[in-house]
Amino acid sequence: MKKSISSIRPNILWSGSIFFVMLVVYAYVYYYEPLSERFSPYWNDKVLDVLTLIPAVAAAFLGTQIARQFEYHEPPFRIWLAFTIGWWWWVGGELSGLAYDVGYPDTYPDFTFIDVCWLMGYFFFGLALYYQFRLIYSAHKGRQSVLYLAYIGLGLALTYGLTQLAVRAGLGEDLSWWVVYIAVLYPVFDFAEGGAALWLSFLFGRGTLGKAWWGLIAFAVADGINIFFWIGGNKWVSDQTYTYLDLFSSVVYVLGYMITAMAFLATYNLLQHGVPKRKTLPMEIPQG
Repeated sequence: MKKSISSIRPNILWSGSIFFVMLVVYAYVYYYEPLSERFSPYWNDKVLDVLTLIPAVAAAFLGTQIARQFEYHEPPFRIWLAFTIGWWWWVGGELSGLAYDVGYPDTYPDFTFIDVCWLMGYFFFGLALYYQFRLIYSAHKGRQSVLYLAYIGLGLALTYGLTQLAVRAGLGEDLSWWVVYIAVLYPVFDFAEGGAALWLSFLFGRGTLGKAWWGLIAFAVADGINIFFWIGGNKWVSDQTYTYLDLFSSVVYVLGYMITAMAFLATYNLLQHGVPKRKTLPMEIPQG
């Protein structure tokens, strides 16, 4: 017998409460660095890495469980599979960061395998978005690819323009143009892919997948601030402003994983336990 919606809410509330506590602990450890004084900065950083990795793995794992709810020939399967593979690549990026901390304790190289993981994640997020475009515009087969490629091209062009502005402003002086371009690409793709998916969701109905894309919007904010400082923007603000914005971006970064994990958990519960019967909207995954 399927459980009612009210009976699965405690599961979501408990998970949300745990994430909230983790986020508070993360902010405290990041700002006050208690382990740096008692042990070493290395262990303070490792605690932060673990607090980041837990929601990242949770999001990827729950996405995998959702994809398994569908048969391979069903359109939602391809969307969820591609989306989930993207999150697993980002988990790989977080794990690679742990490995690079050992090999490069002071400064990472300009381009690393971590960047490869981020870029592969964006590729699969984009693939999931493409499958959504195909699902929405199934009656306009020629229009699907044109709209999708035009949107990707716009994102790449915007990244080029922002990179040129950054370089002319004196940012990224010690970096190659391509390294700055890839760095700027992160927040642009966060916003472009997340924003496009949310726009489709709002336009065509409140699909279950739409909620998960809010995580990328959080990453867009966090990455935008972080990349700005990484290419030299920290010289443009006061030390106090830098400290607070750095803390804010780091907390929002972890929050992005948590938002995604919570959205996946809510979707998985709905698929498992059912929802009130109503007409399925074009962007929605049939939910039993």
